[in-house]
Amino acid sequence: MRRPGDTEVSAPRVLVSVLAYNSPETTAETLRSLRRQTHANFQLLLVDNASERGAFEGTAREFPGLEVRRLPANLGYTGGVNFALDFARAGGYDCVLAATHDVEAGPRALEQLLETAASRADAGVVGGVEFDPTTGRERASAGGLYSKWFSRLKWGSAPRAEAAAAREVFCVHGALLLVTGRALAAGVRFDESLFMYFDEVDLGFKLREKGLRALVDSRVVFRHNRGPETFEPRVGRLMQRNRLQVLRRHGRRHHLLFYTLYSSLLELPAKVAYRSLQGRARFALACLAGQLEGLRGYKGQNHPR
Repeated sequence: MRRPGDTEVSAPRVLVSVLAYNSPETTAETLRSLRRQTHANFQLLLVDNASERGAFEGTAREFPGLEVRRLPANLGYTGGVNFALDFARAGGYDCVLAATHDVEAGPRALEQLLETAASRADAGVVGGVEFDPTTGRERASAGGLYSKWFSRLKWGSAPRAEAAAAREVFCVHGALLLVTGRALAAGVRFDESLFMYFDEVDLGFKLREKGLRALVDSRVVFRHNRGPETFEPRVGRLMQRNRLQVLRRHGRRHHLLFYTLYSSLLELPAKVAYRSLQGRARFALACLAGQLEGLRGYKGQNHPR
């Protein structure tokens, strides 16, 4: 956010977007950390993913100059970030820092992400290193290998012990993600039919199709308070469906055939049995529903509650 007295004119003009849904407390904490960035040439945008009316009235009062846009429906992570990307293109911004409502970044995060983005002509997105605020442990934040045979992404940790600040990866976690001007100019967007989950894999393929790459900057450390693993039925359905969706788009017929047989005959029956024994039968049934949707080829826009 530009402050009185700022003279920075050559620095990139950044749209810093926070995507939120009925979470005013954590959203305010995220905005506070982003407001403290050393890179001064930015505008804060709060994308309200169809929260309850009035959920962010107090937030708007605390942050003068904050742009607030309320979406007409919950469009998920993909639709919410796409709104920010379109907002940036229309407003002539140089790049976008997209954040979820539950992260806290250090004051130099944006500055360092921009440095890494400028270091390579093919930089499409740049992410950082994610930490669990409860345990203080590093979480996997970069995807280095995606198997088209099993539609599975191998997540790994950023190379914090390596000398190089940044490295190329297949995809990065979307909780704190810099989308570069090159990606904006190339029309890079998330697939809104995915809603959330496996969207970073789909984006990794799209970037490569446009000659761009994903990078992770080990200097950028942020806390992500995403809570424990959830077994909500919606999560199981979307995860299973999107694995097939991404493979259908980016794999070949033999990959899709193999994974369909493997998941239908081995992986999914074992998962359903295991989760049911854990008392999570609704989650297990939702995985089955997602498999059926993925096999049919889901083409509409998601709006799960």
